[in-house]
Amino acid sequence: MNFEILTDSGCNLPEEKIEQLGLHIVSMAYVLGDEEKLSYVKGQKFDHKAFYDALKNKISAKTSQVSPEQAREVCRPIFEAGKDLLYVGFSSGLSGSFNAVRLVLDEFKEEFPDRKIFFTDTLAASAGQLHFVLEACKMRDEGKSIEETHAWLEDNKMKLCHYFTVDDLWHLQRGGRVSTGKAFMGTLLSVKPILIINNEGKLVPVGKAKGRKKSLDYLLERMEEKIDPLACNKVYIIHSDALADAEYLSEQVLAKYEGFETHYVYLEPVIGTHTGPGVCALIFMGKERE
Repeated sequence: MNFEILTDSGCNLPEEKIEQLGLHIVSMAYVLGDEEKLSYVKGQKFDHKAFYDALKNKISAKTSQVSPEQAREVCRPIFEAGKDLLYVGFSSGLSGSFNAVRLVLDEFKEEFPDRKIFFTDTLAASAGQLHFVLEACKMRDEGKSIEETHAWLEDNKMKLCHYFTVDDLWHLQRGGRVSTGKAFMGTLLSVKPILIINNEGKLVPVGKAKGRKKSLDYLLERMEEKIDPLACNKVYIIHSDALADAEYLSEQVLAKYEGFETHYVYLEPVIGTHTGPGVCALIFMGKERE
């Protein structure tokens, strides 16, 4: 490999894929109840079902960003081995992790001036970030330079579209995404918000639907408006303990777009803390973000 790739736990990759691709990972953390844990720990399998069951029971949860110390620990051996590095990071609009790692990489630029160090703020999350990590690995393995790979990421990151719906407004209210009054009335009236990750990498509401089924169909309608079938034939379907709904979305996508692939992603805990159980999302390449 002509350069190394660093990413963070927000990319939602399982350990076997991380090992296969030779990725380096820094992890964000979450606190569930009184116990703090890293989102990704090598050799430990995460129990998604238990985590989302705890959130359903309204157990308190919060998150924290990647620490500079962890970033230094992961990155130093790479530079000491004489390798160049590309960091493909979680949206700076959702976490301070990207900027924390970037500052550490700026330190290493001074210490290792002969090393090439690039970073891309994907302005994406979960499967969106995952898509760019996989594309970067593919380009690296095809022999593309670190400059070519970084340029492709920067040229294409604003074409990635994220459309989300949530089943329970309580978690968005707790995180300040909706007011207490709106959360109460929305829950009472079974109103489901539609959210996107916008051009600043932030999670923002763009619509709403009455009932779960209509919210899923709304996602499909927005995808049909935005998707660029020539750019990519993959659609990522994120869910947080909502597999049946994710399967419904997959069936509809595959019936509509011949030759497409759908990939399920079980939402990792840092993002899941803020959105709660019952999330469903469609991630795909479009001509531009909304």
